[in-house]
Amino acid sequence: MMLDAGMQYRMVRRLVLTVVISVGLFSAGFAVYYWASYMLGDNLFREYIVVYKQIKTVREITVDGKLEQQRSYETLAQPPTTRLQLILPIILLNNLFIMIALAAMGFWYSHKFAGPVYRIRSVIYRALAGERDMRITLRDKDELSDLAEAVNALLSRLDQLE
Repeated sequence: MMLDAGMQYRMVRRLVLTVVISVGLFSAGFAVYYWASYMLGDNLFREYIVVYKQIKTVREITVDGKLEQQRSYETLAQPPTTRLQLILPIILLNNLFIMIALAAMGFWYSHKFAGPVYRIRSVIYRALAGERDMRITLRDKDELSDLAEAVNALLSRLDQLE
């Protein structure tokens, strides 16, 4: 069985285009926020953030012949970073993940349309070629089941007229 790949790709293309527009609008909002902050006197690009890393160390010591654990915590300052360096990679990875996930979902969902369209079209062409007593059968979770039922009713009616 051959699916209508063109229809499937068009559906996925539209979905991905919607996602790209959404990501673009989100990124534009992000840029407007930074621009507005800059215009109000804050320069968030030059503001540095220091992240502290807390390290837990455990030493084993012997006191009066008993082995005890001594815990201590050391806090180390990481090199200063800007907000943009801290947030931008996460946003870009998030956007990439969303685009890949939605493209995969688009192919999966469009498959529920492309298969039924192919089956309905092939049965209609076979009926036009003169074949009789045909019915469209779709999988349980396929879309367009109402259309398939309507075409089946039409085919039944045509069979009765002959």
